[in-house]
Amino acid sequence: MRPTIHTAFTACVCPEIRMADSDPLPLSPNLRRIRPPSDYFGETRTGEDLGLRSILCFTRKSQTETAAEPLSRHHHHRFVLVVPWKGSGTAYADDRRFSLRPRRALLIFPFQFHHGFSFDQGRVLWLFITFEADHPATLDRLRMHPLRKLKPVDFSFLTEFASAWLAKDRTDELALWLGLFLTRMLRSAPAEGIEPRSKEEPAGGSAWLERINRSCLPALEHSLGLKQLALELGLSESYLRARFRRETGISLGQHLRRLRLQKAMGLLLQSHLSVTTIAERCGFDTVYSFSRSFRQFTGMSAKAYRKRFEAG
Repeated sequence: MRPTIHTAFTACVCPEIRMADSDPLPLSPNLRRIRPPSDYFGETRTGEDLGLRSILCFTRKSQTETAAEPLSRHHHHRFVLVVPWKGSGTAYADDRRFSLRPRRALLIFPFQFHHGFSFDQGRVLWLFITFEADHPATLDRLRMHPLRKLKPVDFSFLTEFASAWLAKDRTDELALWLGLFLTRMLRSAPAEGIEPRSKEEPAGGSAWLERINRSCLPALEHSLGLKQLALELGLSESYLRARFRRETGISLGQHLRRLRLQKAMGLLLQSHLSVTTIAERCGFDTVYSFSRSFRQFTGMSAKAYRKRFEAG
C-alpha cells in the first residue's frame, strides 16, 4: 500500500487551471520562432536519459516520523530527493549540514551517509522521493551542488508527480515528471570547474570539505596519510585535524573510513568482486578489519548487504 500524500499538497502550491475546449490557447512567442528543418535527419536532438526506476514517494509531517530508524537505512544505493513544502529544518549528508526551507530541494546520492533530518517546527510537510537510475553518472554534476532553489515550474512538475503517484492509472508518468524536475536541477548546476554564484552555501565549510573529498576519493585504494593530505591542502596536520573535527563533529580518520565503506557498498552492488578483493580496493589492510568496520557501519555483514540490495 502506498504512503498517503497530504491532500493539500497540490492545491496549496499549484492550483489547477481549467480551460474550456472552446477557449483559445495562449500563443507562445517561441512557437512563432520555430521553422521547418532544412535536414529532417541531421537536425534531430536527444535529451538527457536518466533511466529512472524503482520510485518511492512519501512525506514526513513530524519529527516523530523520522526517529528510531535503523542505521542501515541511512546509507543505501538509492537517490533521495528531499523537498520541504512546509516548515524548515536541517539535513545531514556526508558530514555536511544543509539548512532547508520551502523553495529549496536537496538531492542525496547513493551510498551517501545521511544521518537524520531535524525540523524547526512541530508540524511540517516534507516530500521525499527515492529512486534508482540506470545512468547515475548523468546526475554527477549535482553531487557537489545538491541544493536547488525552486521556481514555479519546478513546483508544477512535483505536483503533477504527486497526482500521478496517487492515481493508479498514471504510474507510467512518474519517471516523466521526476525526470523533468531533475533535468531542471542539472540545468541550474554550475558547469564543472565553475564555482556557484549563489552565496547560500551549506553551513559547515562545505567548499573546504569538498576539497578534502576531491583529494581523498581517488586515493581510497591506498593508505592516504593525514600528513600527505595536509601537505596537498597547504595546511599543518594538527590544524587539519582540529578544523575538521570542529566543522563536522567527527575526526578526519572517521570520515576517511566512511568514504572507504561507501566505496565498498557501491562495489558490492555494482560488481561481482569478492569481499576480499573489495576490502583491498577500498584500502583495508585485512578482510577482517573491513568486515568489522562494515558491520559497525551498516548493521549487517558485507555478504548480507549484497544479498539484501543487489536485486534493487
